[in-house]
Amino acid sequence: REIMAAASSGRWLLFLLLLCRGGALSDLEKAPEVPGDDGDSGDVATVRPGDSPVTEKDSVDAVGVGVGDDVGVGSPKVNNTAKIMKILEEIENLRDSRKKDEDEEEWSSKLLGKIEEVRGLGSSQATQILGELYLLGEGVERNFSSAMTYFQEAADDGNPRAQMQLGFMYGNGFHDNGTQTRDQPLSFLHYYFAAVGGVEEAQMVLGYKHLYGYDVPKSCDAAIKYYSSVAQRVVMHYADKSIAKPIELIRLSDDKARANKLEEAEDVIQYYQHSADNGNAEAQVALGQLNFYGARGVEQNTRLAAQYFRAAADQGNAAAMSNLAQMHIQGLGVKENNETAFKYFQKAAGMGDAAAQNGLGFMYLHGYGTKQDHKNAMKYFKMSAEQGNVDAQFNLGAMYFAGMGIEVDYGAALSYFTLAGHQGHVRSLFNLAQMHMNGLGTVQSCPIAVKLFKSVSERGKWARDLSSAHRNYLREHYEAAFLKYSMAAEQGYEMAQSNVAWLVEKEIGFPKEFPTDDQAQISLQQLERAAKQGNVDAQRMIGDHYYYGQGTAGKKPNFKEAARYYTMAGEQKNAHANFNLGFMHQHGIGLPLDLHLAKRFYDLALESSPDAYVPVQLALFALNIHHFYLRFMTWWDSEGVKPIENSSKGESGTESVDKGAEAAKESTKKTGKGKKSSVSWEDALLLFACGLLAILVYIRSRRAA
Repeated sequence: REIMAAASSGRWLLFLLLLCRGGALSDLEKAPEVPGDDGDSGDVATVRPGDSPVTEKDSVDAVGVGVGDDVGVGSPKVNNTAKIMKILEEIENLRDSRKKDEDEEEWSSKLLGKIEEVRGLGSSQATQILGELYLLGEGVERNFSSAMTYFQEAADDGNPRAQMQLGFMYGNGFHDNGTQTRDQPLSFLHYYFAAVGGVEEAQMVLGYKHLYGYDVPKSCDAAIKYYSSVAQRVVMHYADKSIAKPIELIRLSDDKARANKLEEAEDVIQYYQHSADNGNAEAQVALGQLNFYGARGVEQNTRLAAQYFRAAADQGNAAAMSNLAQMHIQGLGVKENNETAFKYFQKAAGMGDAAAQNGLGFMYLHGYGTKQDHKNAMKYFKMSAEQGNVDAQFNLGAMYFAGMGIEVDYGAALSYFTLAGHQGHVRSLFNLAQMHMNGLGTVQSCPIAVKLFKSVSERGKWARDLSSAHRNYLREHYEAAFLKYSMAAEQGYEMAQSNVAWLVEKEIGFPKEFPTDDQAQISLQQLERAAKQGNVDAQRMIGDHYYYGQGTAGKKPNFKEAARYYTMAGEQKNAHANFNLGFMHQHGIGLPLDLHLAKRFYDLALESSPDAYVPVQLALFALNIHHFYLRFMTWWDSEGVKPIENSSKGESGTESVDKGAEAAKESTKKTGKGKKSSVSWEDALLLFACGLLAILVYIRSRRAA
């Protein structure tokens, strides 16, 4: 499909290159293995303390899911590999740990010195990183031309990540330093070569493009092949890591979350330490968690984590016992000892701790520290699952899928994987995707499977780029934040798309090389993509764009299209959208003038959000004045328009208001054709008195209510 698309678009160079690499495309798009098709029951997930949906690390062999690696990771052959890797790690740490008040010149000098050192050892990755610094303006003045030069040099040396960044620059017009000539075919070519080279982010870009048909033919089959390959790598990553650090994703439109720092405040840590030193078990558990994962700016220290957990466990804290047991299973910070782990799990499970019950079930299932007993494993997994423990739900699904101690039951497995998947459990989502793709326990469905694979793919280590973008935002490096969010948006991250739109709307971080009149178009494009992925606020904001003609064709308002998007958002109880629909009905803008429908939408806005109380009350007051005005003008019509009949003569209230509105319109037309209105100052005074009376009646009615 991609080859034919290149040929039909006239990009013959692209056509020939893709044709020559057709074999690689076939290898890349090889379908993943069917879960459990090797006949191996496999292992059930291990349990880690404080397991979270985004950061779990567990065995992925459960239910025999294939995690084969079809794409080879390309990397240049260099000497001094160990030394190069060490310096590259130092470079990464320098970039990630940069503080807001750190001296710019000193930091830049240190960073560039290490990059030049590793470039001298023949590393194309260092050249690619240098290009990234020029793209983002980190440590150097941002220069798209220099970034292109370094990316091209690294790509010529076989660096696939540089190919991906070339794809990003060509696709967004950054390659001409602001001339904004986007080249989507060439962008696709570079993304394709990066995907063949094993860059997961590039595979996600192509999967996303095929899923929605952006610049390529829309194809669920092509999308699922890209996404399933990435999802397998994500599951492998969590299996290989003893501890996976949490990934925090921030939506910039959320006023409270936007200002949150990714590091815990120093005074908060000191408070925890003071409380822990005074014997507070909960504070000891909290510090144990922070040290175990190395989260919230705390340096990872498993030995110290074990000390805190042990201190809390000695006080009878069940959560601490469960965490300490898991550390004994893995030998992290303590000596590996299954018998000790079993005792801790057993004691904490007896106290009703869900994580301990799951851990005890795991040990019975595999015979760790005790005799293997599938019946007891099932018992404790169910006890834990009933308390909502996500790992226990997954483990039950695994047992039913593989028939461990029970008969195979794909339906039950699907149910438990679904329960865990709703909480974001990575392996459950992966197994659900496999089952939907292959029709195991459910109807075969490519659309459902590909979205599940996409969800797993977006939980990979590259999701940290979103956290990095937020750090740039907090440090007021807005243009770097904008570009990082833009890269993630290309990969299909809905949150990144909405964040790019938010930055553009607020006129923050938009590259100065680009004309300002392009901002509305970029914002609208990102909102449309976010809306297709279910972002309700994006649907409402698209309505705003069409209402005001921002970024639309001819930059003209399109009220009907605005109403369509408001309706989509309103159906999902978006208060702002319902309020806008009420306003449009009240004034007949893009929708029929209908005051009764206007009131209905205003009421819906208030039902959707208590915060809408004040604007809704003001709107209802204006609506009552409007209603009274229409009836008064109908009565006042000197051309013989009859007063509005009440509904007792067979007319509904809505019809009455509509007729009043039409009469008022006709009256306005007649008084405006070549002659002035005959309304005198007495008429104006009478109208004012009627309006004042309406206000008093409204206030009394609200008090009575």
